[in-house]
Amino acid sequence: MSTRRLLVRSASRLFPLVLVCACTPPASRAIARLTAESEVRLAQRQRFEAMMKQDVTALDTLLDDELDYVHTAGDLQSRSQFIDMIKKQTLVYESIAPSVVRVRVYDGLALATGRSQMRVRNATGVTSFGIRFTEVYVRRGGRWLLTAWEATRLPAYSAAERSRPAQASTKPKQGALSFAATRLELLYRRRAR
Repeated sequence: MSTRRLLVRSASRLFPLVLVCACTPPASRAIARLTAESEVRLAQRQRFEAMMKQDVTALDTLLDDELDYVHTAGDLQSRSQFIDMIKKQTLVYESIAPSVVRVRVYDGLALATGRSQMRVRNATGVTSFGIRFTEVYVRRGGRWLLTAWEATRLPAYSAAERSRPAQASTKPKQGALSFAATRLELLYRRRAR
């Protein structure tokens, strides 16, 4: 058998194996994604703890320099304004209890959405309420930093309404998602440069 024929036969047997390997995502990518999701969830827990403890030193390491923080009333704060508010105890987070948090990781960026029960204290008193939030994290210096947050207050329901099945849409308001999506797109474009 000629060398050429032997090479053609070997290549025809090897080609399907190469094609299958090329089309299958490596396990390392899945592991990296799961690791990144876990790191984002840890960064979120650490930030919530720092907010409740008024630990501005910890917050300083968990927030991106370009942070845009949008409160439930629509107030926009920069990183320095947010840290100053925590430091001066203008708004005190007494408890933050997130639930149903979904994390999606992209190349150096992560988007987290979820709900949380909040208990806050300000000059008018103590208030408890539920929120739906969207947050964007960016990976800088080997750490996940919060770069955008937007929350929408959920309507307060009476005990009778809470026991009834939900009839309203469970989709978040368009403003929260569009803000986060826009922020994510801008960060991704900046990173691609």
